[in-house]
Amino acid sequence: MQPGTFHTLKIAEQNYSGLFLEDENGTRAFLPKVFAPENPVIGEEMKVFVFQDDDRLKATTETPNAEVGEFAVMNCVQSLPTGAFMDWGIIKDLFVPYKQQKAKIEEGKRYLVYVYIDDTLGLVTGTTAFKRNPQYKDLPFQVGDKVDLILMGEGELGWNVIINKKYIGLIYTSDVYKKLFPLSEEIGYIKAIREDGKIDVTLQPNGYDNNDEFQKVILESLERNYGLLYLSDQSSPEEIKEELHMSKKNFKKAIGVLYRLKKIEILEDKIRLL
Repeated sequence: MQPGTFHTLKIAEQNYSGLFLEDENGTRAFLPKVFAPENPVIGEEMKVFVFQDDDRLKATTETPNAEVGEFAVMNCVQSLPTGAFMDWGIIKDLFVPYKQQKAKIEEGKRYLVYVYIDDTLGLVTGTTAFKRNPQYKDLPFQVGDKVDLILMGEGELGWNVIINKKYIGLIYTSDVYKKLFPLSEEIGYIKAIREDGKIDVTLQPNGYDNNDEFQKVILESLERNYGLLYLSDQSSPEEIKEELHMSKKNFKKAIGVLYRLKKIEILEDKIRLL
């Protein structure tokens, strides 16, 4: 029974403190009474999160911020010379050893933490010193897929991001059209999966099939500005980014559709709402 993940276990035994849950191999995890159902039945199954505590396997019905193999933003609840304890979202805090800290973790601050099992000790552990640009194989994505992002930080090429809590990708600076903040969450789209196994992400969907969102932004901006928007084909990418938070390419696609739908008029230096 691997700790740090969810399991569906059978109720094997009950005592005054809680329940003993068991997998098909007979391995047990203890579920404290506070998390047990009101009227447990021996042999019934429960989905629980299993973790280690005092060299024992324990279980909880709480949902952690991250399982083994996942990233999450966690708050430091205690920092010691040997390591830091992070709020894991469950009754048990996650330990990040000092050697696994990219920089000294300070109490009360938030950090991006990766959860893994330490090969030497066999314990579920956290780290902030993970590889920033890994190469992947057999990724469960296709170009255009909508994904959840956690922003790591800005580098030379753009923003490093966590994709669906499991994978590290990159948003190139040229694809950033709004103010971003480290450790914040965004919705993104898979832009490319490169031959070297690295993942490129964008904050906006590509192609005419996803153009409705950009049209809506332009129409809302026109309405706020009394039907006039001083942007056109001649405007610079920087001007469009500043005003609408989209690329010039997507802007031109969107106004082309709006023009054909006779919703706007395109003038030399501006567009007008009809």
